[in-house]
Amino acid sequence: MNIGNVEINGKLFLAPMAGVTDIAFRKICRDKGAAFVVTEMISAKALSFNDKKTFDLMRLLPDEHPAAVQIFGHEPEIMAEAAQRVHEETGCEIVDINMGCPVPKIVGNGEGSALLKNPKLIGEIVSSVKK
Repeated sequence: MNIGNVEINGKLFLAPMAGVTDIAFRKICRDKGAAFVVTEMISAKALSFNDKKTFDLMRLLPDEHPAAVQIFGHEPEIMAEAAQRVHEETGCEIVDINMGCPVPKIVGNGEGSALLKNPKLIGEIVSSVKK
């Protein structure tokens, strides 16, 4: 299977789960046959503040590739900077934009699933991140 130009050799994918898909859990899943893993969601804003805990969450092991790092936020410029930084720091093949998290503190900031109420903003975020 391919996602864009990323070839994934296998059928098992590990979905991102906040508080679950840490580096140890992803390692176990890779060892048990997951062909593709995604980190916990990473705050684009926290990355812009150089938060150490955030960098720990997005760390990938050399044998985790191909992999994705999931970011969340609502500001196109900050999301674009986060995507660039995530790619540079981790070497991930894919940057995933969270648009599904329903947790009140995420939705309350206009992030996660709240983005689905604003297709124009989604377009701006995706366009910024793609550049």
